[in-house]
Amino acid sequence: MTAHIGTVARKDFSDAGRSKLLWVLVGLLVVIVAVGYVAIWSTIDDVSGAEVLGFLGFPLQVVLPVAALIVGYMAVVGERRSGSIKLLLGLPPNRTDVVFGKLLGRTAVVVVAVALAFVLSLVLFGSVPFVDWLAFGALTILFGVTFVGIAVGVSASVSSRGRSMALVVGVYMVLVALWELLTAGSYYLLYDEGPPLEPETWYLLLDQFNPIFAYTNLASSVVEGDIFPFQFQYGLESIEAYQLTPAERYAGSGDAPFFLQEWFGLVVLVVWLVVPVAIGYYRFQRAEL
Repeated sequence: MTAHIGTVARKDFSDAGRSKLLWVLVGLLVVIVAVGYVAIWSTIDDVSGAEVLGFLGFPLQVVLPVAALIVGYMAVVGERRSGSIKLLLGLPPNRTDVVFGKLLGRTAVVVVAVALAFVLSLVLFGSVPFVDWLAFGALTILFGVTFVGIAVGVSASVSSRGRSMALVVGVYMVLVALWELLTAGSYYLLYDEGPPLEPETWYLLLDQFNPIFAYTNLASSVVEGDIFPFQFQYGLESIEAYQLTPAERYAGSGDAPFFLQEWFGLVVLVVWLVVPVAIGYYRFQRAEL
């Protein structure tokens, strides 16, 4: 790591502001909060500020990953595509500075957007428990940054915009549209039945390695009410199964193992952040530019 990472990050954040990317993302999240506020308070009686936070969990988990992937998927490959990467690397910044500087710059875009949206929610909702609000906001920022890491890692790994877009769309589709087919489908192939409410422990571990599940489990633990994950369902899992945490579905004796506890979702999010960036860094260091 060198001091030039900050230089690249500041330039990248500034470029995002000039390209209106930051403001589009801020506007999108602000609209979600504002529309959610109007819809909730106009249709539900006697709703508390804490419950309102829970209602925001669903639209945030739908929109934020898409927005973060859009923010990050051109971070590095865009420089390669335009040819400016050679000019950038001809200056003091090296390839390490580029990858991690871009990661920090795009992370800052998402952090600012989410932070402003949550400040607005505090202003609108008023009597929100501050600790719950702060914890939910921090988890949401980590969730968004996780998808920035995925996108920047992909962007550093490939040499064209088309490949980067195809990969980030593919990752998103796996997590949202294909996850049940891959996990519950594998269980069905092994045991000739779909996962019961208390399936094998390995399945519970595999299933919760979806970062969207990790976020909803964590968020549900800090706000009032359950936040259910946004996922295509094919009938291999029961509806009741989606209403239980991995620890509640554990069939073994004694307490559930540590990797089924709610806090393990933090590990899942960090893994999804770090591994794609590490792969992208490795490939970018060896790429012919």
